[in-house]
Amino acid sequence: MVDDVRAARWRLTVPAADAVLLVCAILWGIGFVAQRVATQQMGDTPFTFNGARFLIGALILIPFVARRPSARTRASVVGGVAASIALVTAASLQQKAMATVTAGTAGFITGTYVLWVPLLGLLLGQRVTARVWIGVSMALAGLWFLVLGDKLELASGDFYLIGCAIAWACHVLIVGWAVRRGDPLGIAVVQFGLTGAVCASIAMTVEPVSLQLLLDGSWAILFSAVFAIAIAFTLQVIAQTSAPPAHAAVILSLESVFAEFSGSLWLNESFDPRKWCGALLMLGGALVATVTGFRQPPRESHPQQQSAVD
Repeated sequence: MVDDVRAARWRLTVPAADAVLLVCAILWGIGFVAQRVATQQMGDTPFTFNGARFLIGALILIPFVARRPSARTRASVVGGVAASIALVTAASLQQKAMATVTAGTAGFITGTYVLWVPLLGLLLGQRVTARVWIGVSMALAGLWFLVLGDKLELASGDFYLIGCAIAWACHVLIVGWAVRRGDPLGIAVVQFGLTGAVCASIAMTVEPVSLQLLLDGSWAILFSAVFAIAIAFTLQVIAQTSAPPAHAAVILSLESVFAEFSGSLWLNESFDPRKWCGALLMLGGALVATVTGFRQPPRESHPQQQSAVD
């Protein structure tokens, strides 16, 4: 109960939480530019890149949690560990699948976490309103137009991607559960530190890690560590003190839209009418799914109860 009271200090109004989640989606979308640049500068070394950026993200937050006793509680640590397990699983399964699937297929199947979140939420006893289901359907249709159009190439890696999407969905649900018990900053630091340590350990085993490799990708690593990790992931944790998981998943799925916009602005990638259609559908889906948040304040729930998904 003490942890729940501490977490409540971070509670935002639902409209404010929606705005924070939108900022997360924008930063993650822009972060795709850094990830693409990293592949050019560092080659096929995803675990080195992930290990470095998550560890730096954790280091950035440490000064902010050093004097916060609530950040060092058992609830905060357990929440961070659980979130990191889902995060490492999602990233690893996605990378495993990339050897056999196209980028568009990977983006679409991974993005289906926007559907898995409310489905898994039902299994946990959460209520999902018709408005959320309509928004999810629009977001999935928009994602199709945005990354695939009329073509879906199936491959053996699809099962890895389905597992990846489920892991991302679990991450959203775990964060929603953890922030009702622990300190958001404490959860974020543990999540980043453990994810970075696991990825770095794998990198030391399977990738040609070197100081020169890290220097080659230093700009992309630092940009991603500051904006996509330290800022965006932390804001996600704070926002989910108020935003229900399925609600959050729809807004966060807009990262695909901002990734496409960012690619067209800085990497000269095309953004044709089909992608505009997809972007508008996803934006419409987010508005439909979250409009109820502007009509009621966030509901307080006991840590042992499941909150409704509005």
